[in-house]
Amino acid sequence: MSAQTGRPSLIPPPPTSTRFERAAYRAQAIRQEPNPVWMREMRQAARLTRTPLILATLTAVMALLMCSIGGLASTTTEPAKVGMVLYHTYFSLAFAVVTWLGPAVAASTIASERSGRTWHALMLTGLGATTIARGKFLAALSYITMYIVMLAPVGVLPFLFGGVTATEVIAAFVVLFLVAVLSVAFGLSVSSRFNSSAAAILITLIVAFPLSNLVYVLGGPVLAEGVNELWSSVPGGAPVWLPIAYARAPFGFEYLAYLVVIPLALVVFPAWFLYESTIANMAGPSDDRSSGIRRWFLVTGPCMTLASLVAIVAAGTASQIATLIALTLQLLVLFTVTLVFAGEPLGPSRRVRVHWERRRTSALKRFLGPGVLQANTLLFVLGVGSLVTTGAAGIALELVMGRLRADVHSLSLLLFTAYAAGFLSFTIGLSTWLRARAGGAAVPRVLASVAVLVISVGPWIVMAIGGALADQDSALILAAPSPTFAFVLIGHVATTGGAIDTYVVAGSLCAGGWGLLGLVLYQAARLRVRRALREHAQALAKLEAALEADEQAAGAGAIDSPPVDSPPVDNLPVDDPSAQAHETANAGEAPISRAPHTLRIEEPER
Repeated sequence: MSAQTGRPSLIPPPPTSTRFERAAYRAQAIRQEPNPVWMREMRQAARLTRTPLILATLTAVMALLMCSIGGLASTTTEPAKVGMVLYHTYFSLAFAVVTWLGPAVAASTIASERSGRTWHALMLTGLGATTIARGKFLAALSYITMYIVMLAPVGVLPFLFGGVTATEVIAAFVVLFLVAVLSVAFGLSVSSRFNSSAAAILITLIVAFPLSNLVYVLGGPVLAEGVNELWSSVPGGAPVWLPIAYARAPFGFEYLAYLVVIPLALVVFPAWFLYESTIANMAGPSDDRSSGIRRWFLVTGPCMTLASLVAIVAAGTASQIATLIALTLQLLVLFTVTLVFAGEPLGPSRRVRVHWERRRTSALKRFLGPGVLQANTLLFVLGVGSLVTTGAAGIALELVMGRLRADVHSLSLLLFTAYAAGFLSFTIGLSTWLRARAGGAAVPRVLASVAVLVISVGPWIVMAIGGALADQDSALILAAPSPTFAFVLIGHVATTGGAIDTYVVAGSLCAGGWGLLGLVLYQAARLRVRRALREHAQALAKLEAALEADEQAAGAGAIDSPPVDSPPVDNLPVDDPSAQAHETANAGEAPISRAPHTLRIEEPER
């Protein structure tokens, strides 16, 4: 009987069942047996008397603000424009509420269990990290959804003035809900790293405030200008342009690429990564905390490349700019993954290896398990392959379509792709080498970040000093080791018409040098990691041999030693407690023999 619903519990399918039967069982279990952690969190939230007061107060403040703005603007502005202003104002404020309140609510979920010393009791229930993380996520998302539902009636006010359709409002609420999913997933991931809810909330808000403002500005008014050039029906500079584009943009390949594929990828893959990182943070030090994130990257890498190719093809005549943007975004994502993989252990623990042997895990799943060499090998193959594929697609599109200055654009894309791939190889090799020499995960990440920052900024400082002492144009070549020099190469190639000069040669040499140095560092790290794993295995073998020898010696000593007989009870003094106990014992009770290392009960005589 289910404790959540009062219905009979579902019987799981046998091991011989098909995948379809197991999937049907999971779907039925989700419907009939909800997550117990989710149910507990919702019951606790329902007991709080402050929740209705907070919701009512926030709704009243939002309604008064919207009515005030509408009343003031309607005196001098057309009603349709007032409705559009209220539309952008309402969903901008709702975006702020979701992106600030969502992470804060989720940040106190797992950390509060640890600070309240109920975390171990929750783990002893046998639910597992996956079920607990899913329940905490659903609880926080349900709480934020209550805010969205309470604020929904206020969003109808723009209809009183016009200028906004129902499709645009519904699409805006759908986008707001997806933003809430990402916000809650981010807060839950941060919460899984801390033992104090206060520290988790503080760190979450410190990161959420600037990050949400950056996303709002870049993804709102700035990106709306480019969307307006593609679709003139979408207003330029509008902060909430995505729902309007869903309703007003003409359906076609560009619609599917920019409004379906890319937004879906920007929601699914970050949310999946945050979910896997939450589960990894909740696992123990000897557990497998790498397979989930490794599976995420195994799927994300090709999908990221596919999304880039779709965007490049949909860009049309602006394919060069789209290729450069795609390569830059890919490089940022891959550098973040490099820092994540820098915290990988040198190899799997004994517990993980035992589980692999019992489950007969395949070679592919073992490759996706713990291990810094396997992780960075996968990163090198998929990361460099993604950059090369995207750059090659952009170059091929320029040459095949026969566009104006196709040779210049192709050369600039070739140089940018080569520099991006070479510097990514260097960062992978550097992080692997630092992890092989460090004893933890924090030091390699910090050192790798500092090294990349110094390499990016240092050559420009040297160039500035050299430019003050000599010709500035000739001193610009001193900045070639910086990865940002690739952007200078694009402008220089466009100016010179694709001529191969000193700048192009210097950039090419630096790109090849970074790639070669990365391979050397990776090979050095590979040798060091294998030596460390071999020494660790030898130490464990010696320890097991010593323990086995001690056990054999102890067993042999116990067998060879004669039994120590206890003195007869008759020879004990009368006032001895053991003698009195023996005399007053019942005749049917079995006396206990005192033999060393054994506890044997003798049958009474009948």
